[in-house]
Order: sequence, then C-alpha cells, then structure tokens
Amino acid sequence: MRKILSQKIIPIIFFTGMILTSIGCDIKREAIGADDEIMVITDNASKEAITIALSSIFNDTIYTPKPESKYKLKYVDPVGYNGIKEINNVIIGSIGNNELNPSTKLVMTLLGEDRYLKSLQGKDQVVFTFDQFAKNQVFMILSANSVDDLMSSLDGKREWIKEQFDEKMKQRQRKFLFKSARHKKEEKALADKYPWSIKIPWGWEVIKDSVEAHFVWLGREMPYQWITIHGENGIIATDSTEAANYAISFPSKYFEHIQTNPYKFKAELTEFNQWNAWRYTGVWESKEDAKGGPFASYLFYDGQTDKSYYIFTLLHFPQKRKNLYMRQLDVIASSFAIQEK
Repeated sequence: MRKILSQKIIPIIFFTGMILTSIGCDIKREAIGADDEIMVITDNASKEAITIALSSIFNDTIYTPKPESKYKLKYVDPVGYNGIKEINNVIIGSIGNNELNPSTKLVMTLLGEDRYLKSLQGKDQVVFTFDQFAKNQVFMILSANSVDDLMSSLDGKREWIKEQFDEKMKQRQRKFLFKSARHKKEEKALADKYPWSIKIPWGWEVIKDSVEAHFVWLGREMPYQWITIHGENGIIATDSTEAANYAISFPSKYFEHIQTNPYKFKAELTEFNQWNAWRYTGVWESKEDAKGGPFASYLFYDGQTDKSYYIFTLLHFPQKRKNLYMRQLDVIASSFAIQEK
C-alpha cells in the first residue's frame, strides 16, 4: 500500500507528530476556508466517537449573548477528501479496524499499514502537523481502536492541540489584517502623542482622540467593531474587586449610551503581550435601543510608563457568527506596544 507519511518521526510536546512527505509539486498554495471552521473527515461509523473526542477539545464558548462555539465543526464524508484537503483546518478521524469503512481506508493510506496498526495498539493515535497540503494549514489525524482508547490518548494533550489551532488562526489573521494595507499615517499620529503604538488595519478610523483624557477610540463599520485604549497614572486597581468594578463601569463612563450586562461576565488572569493582565469578557448592551453583543478587555499596569492601561473591544453584528471578528479584535489589541525611548 502506498503511504503518504514519511518514515521520519518528530516528537512534538506531549505526543509524536509526523511530518508528511511532499505530494507532487513542492510549491503549495495558501490554505483556504474560514479560520473558525474545522473540516472533520470521517464516516458514519466513526462520527459519533470522533465527535465525542473533538467536543472534549474544542469546548470554548463565547456569549454574544447567545452562546457560540469558538470553532464550527463541519463533517465531510471521506469520499470528498480530495476536494477539501487544502482547507485551513483539517481533522481526519477513524475508530476501529474495519478496513471496509471509508475513514479507515483513508487513514491507512495516510499513515501506512504499519503505523495504522500501531494506532490500534495505543501508539501514535494522535498525529499532528502543519502545512501538509497547503501553507498555514493545520492537519491532524485521530485513529484508535475505540472511543475510550482515543479519549485516554488525548489526556494531557487537549490544551496543546487547541493552542495550535488558535495560534495558527492568529497568524493568518495578522497577515490578513496587517500585511497588505494599514493606516500608517494615523498610527504615526497616535505614536507621536502617546507613549504607545498600535496597528490600525485598512477600513478602520480614529473616532476619538483625547490626549487630555488619554483616550483613543478606533472603529469600523460592517461589522461594527470598536477598540479603545485608555491610560491612567499609576496603579488603578490593587485587587480583583477593584479591577472588576473598573471594567464594569468603563463603558457607561466613556460611551454613555452603552453598559455592561452582568450576564456571563467573566474575569481571568492572563498574559497580554509581556504584561500580567486581567481579561474580562461578557456582553454589552445599549441603553437606548435593542442592541448589544460581546466584549473583551484587558487591564494591566506598565512600569516603564507608570500607567495602567485598559484596552476595551466590542462587536455588534446581529444574526451572524461573531467569534472570528472577536478574534480579529484581539489580534489588533495585541499589536499594542510601549515605544522604546
């Protein structure tokens, strides 16, 4: 049986990853498709088990206020494999050893018979690689004798797997937002006034700029996306309660017509660029009409400038999936940097 995987095995973090050999021409096109969608190639015999396994990995939800999964899983029969193998995110799943099942036949072709049999014996049940059939592609194979075996194999690996999909999404979005065109004139104008800089993608504009209040408001339409950067001298919150109260009251203070809703308000300590930060997520709402949507924000202190910064992002995009646009906001917010003196 011709196999696509090379004999080279490279250990990657928690499990064994295998680099696939080139197929035909070495020049690969850019991966295509929505960044927040994952194509899952499996047959009906394996679908239930693969769904259970993937649900244990991709279980993050944002509230818009309607709950929305961060990734949309689309299931495709193996017969359609060649038509979608250049998609951004591809997972192939097979459970059991019935060689008549289309998923099993496909996995055997990709892994080779020896490695396929090893997966049934508890080895190499999770195979992970990048750029297999297209540039910036995430490609994963799941193969096990049973759903219980696969779930055990995933122990200790779920967060790492999710991080790989998330990081590749960020890389693609950085390229989409910043590589071709930016408002560099506006970026420089802000950098000349403030001790920080931020990248402004094409299609965005500076809505408000107040040096006195150390407040900058960036926005775009369709969908409506906002980012604000606000700085205050010193440390403005000494504990989690003060920090949360600041985040809750911020929209009403600086926008007047919107406010946070207590529904699904969440606070967590995280790392934002090089700073330890509080990250807040939840739902905002209009005080004037029936509008609202998700928000995310960061509160942190920078010792170099002796200032606390609050970066607030929100989205209004009714009746549409919102996760990808919230990810874009996070990518733009993460371009915030203190300027070297």
